[in-house]
Amino acid sequence: MMHLELRHYRAFAVLAEALHFGRAAERLNMAQPQLSRLVGFIEREVGVVLLFRTTRAISLTPAGEVFFEQATRLLRQADAVVQVTRRAAAGMVGSITIGYMDFAISGPLPAILRGFREAWPQVDIALEHLWTERQHVALLDRRIDLGFLIGPFEHPDVAVVPVASDRLVVVGPEGHPLAAAAEIDLRTLADAPFIFGAPDKWRPFRNRIDRICLDHGFLPRVVQEPFNSDGIFGLVSAGLGITIYPERPLRIYPRGLVVRPIAGVDARIVTLAAWNRRNASRILENFIAVARSFAVAEDGHGAKGIDI
Repeated sequence: MMHLELRHYRAFAVLAEALHFGRAAERLNMAQPQLSRLVGFIEREVGVVLLFRTTRAISLTPAGEVFFEQATRLLRQADAVVQVTRRAAAGMVGSITIGYMDFAISGPLPAILRGFREAWPQVDIALEHLWTERQHVALLDRRIDLGFLIGPFEHPDVAVVPVASDRLVVVGPEGHPLAAAAEIDLRTLADAPFIFGAPDKWRPFRNRIDRICLDHGFLPRVVQEPFNSDGIFGLVSAGLGITIYPERPLRIYPRGLVVRPIAGVDARIVTLAAWNRRNASRILENFIAVARSFAVAEDGHGAKGIDI
């Protein structure tokens, strides 16, 4: 078993560069006899002669050339280990896993990702499309580092910051009678056919809509329950019904839709950035700092953060 340490490789590399015991010993801040003994120890450990020695000069044997090359490579790798470790401690390298739902990817998330990527370009970002309730579980199990989900989410282990507060609007197909109104009284929609996301995946959003409609005397008559937002707007544009949806994410969807505000109601859906307080990670701290720069008040006005 060999007992060579980095100091042995470093000393030999310095000597191989200087090809002079005196100058190499000076650079290494050691006595020349000590360096000579150290080289002898290396040769005994390796089992081959690494230096040609004469009274006037030294030179590398063929084996010494190989040892010098490999020692130099090893020293560079050792230095790289230190640098990468320091950068990891500073959150400059590594990875982070982000959960998101439809409203986030069509709302604040792209800008937050861009801001983080510009500041920490060497951090790998893994994105997982998860419905809000699945993000609750993933955050508590620490399977994701941070999630973008529909609020509220209250748990002693979870901290949140609101990053979007979007007004809810009524959306119908082009040519629908609601296009004639400047705003929509929800009570006039009591018998309208509604299209919403499937309840097993859209439950928090559906619960919010149900409460708003109940305040106006009815529960929505749901006729279609597609899987995602694309399905919702595809069916709405086909004339199969209307929907209620956050206003800002609508900007990315195709034309052919009529959008009207709800009369007398400033109903909103809040998108939260949420993370587990027990998850100690410098990368996560850096991402949270970027998310906080996008923080909004839940009424959609001003900006605020929520302390961890």
